[in-house]
Amino acid sequence: MLSHFFSFKNLDSNSKIRFLIGFLILLIFQIWSTYKGEGIAKTHDSFQYLQTAENLILQSDFIQKEAQPYIAWALGFPFLLILFKDSIFLNLICLLGVYIFYFDLIQKLFQKTLMKWWLILAFSFATPLYLIHHFVWSEPPFLLFLIACIWAFYYLIDNQKCFWFCFFGFLFCAMRNAGLYFVIGINSGIILFYMLPSLNKKEFTIPILWKNSYFKSLVYFSFSSTLPIFLWWIHAKIKTEGNFDTIYNLALRTFLEECLNYGDILSRWFFPPSIPLEIRLSFFVLSLILFLFYFFKKIKLETDKNTNFILFIFWITFVYLIGMLLSRAGMKIDAERFLAIIYPFLLILIGFILEKLKTNDFLKYGIAFLWLAYPLLRTLKNIIFWN
Repeated sequence: MLSHFFSFKNLDSNSKIRFLIGFLILLIFQIWSTYKGEGIAKTHDSFQYLQTAENLILQSDFIQKEAQPYIAWALGFPFLLILFKDSIFLNLICLLGVYIFYFDLIQKLFQKTLMKWWLILAFSFATPLYLIHHFVWSEPPFLLFLIACIWAFYYLIDNQKCFWFCFFGFLFCAMRNAGLYFVIGINSGIILFYMLPSLNKKEFTIPILWKNSYFKSLVYFSFSSTLPIFLWWIHAKIKTEGNFDTIYNLALRTFLEECLNYGDILSRWFFPPSIPLEIRLSFFVLSLILFLFYFFKKIKLETDKNTNFILFIFWITFVYLIGMLLSRAGMKIDAERFLAIIYPFLLILIGFILEKLKTNDFLKYGIAFLWLAYPLLRTLKNIIFWN
């Protein structure tokens, strides 16, 4: 299946140009961002990751009783830092890797050339993606393995081989505990959009279910993806003599406050922050309602493979958002960092609506391409003022 990953030679000339332009923009902006910020930036989390990687090398351990123990984060990222150290090269690999999987998905999911161009440029100008790839954070490899997992599921639909789907599931859950939200979203999405439509009411027996390729994939994926997190929790609980909590305490913010916080960040992706929050949220909520109305209207009329897969992406994105809102993990300033994970998937959802929207193409794509000036200017401003 990975032969699809290296299918550049099979692309037409227009697709090759599109791929290379997006690739070069990402490469230049990421290198510029790193240079302007005098290297990869570090926060409290970053020092924890780096210290744990050092402990793994020097002491073959990652829970230090003398200092603050490494118990709040998944263990996979420090292992990557052993190889990549300050993660300058790692972040570049992750960003370009995410782009390659994203590019291949939009090649398969969209038909119109203008739509593909817009999706490439919208991804290349995305401030949230450069944000998470500017720091020593676990989000870059997490996003890489997550989008690779979803990409693998797209091909699993046809070839019924789930190795890469499960393998990437194992990797993204090894990077962040928040991977559990995506495991829930992916599993429930497989049941809702792939298993239930293929089964009738009389076929809900274990032997029949096991013959269903999606059911077997779900079982294998559930085991492989949750394995690294639960093994780490068990080990950390033993090493810390029972003082390790596997469930985060809820933050001091209320659910409504968190909704406003996330709404503020999401609306900034589409409207300048100079616009008052109330106006931005009103536009954003109205746009979201219209988006959902039109989205589900199209879903009812179309049941082809790509439309079903788009609905699958919408579902897992929705489950992740609800999970983050309910848990209210992290500080208020972490919201954009957490939301950046879903940015590529939101672009795919928006692209689906734009392509299906029956209106004047000149007006539709004119507005869409004019809007690209906003994320481009926002990214340039952020890179210039990195510190």
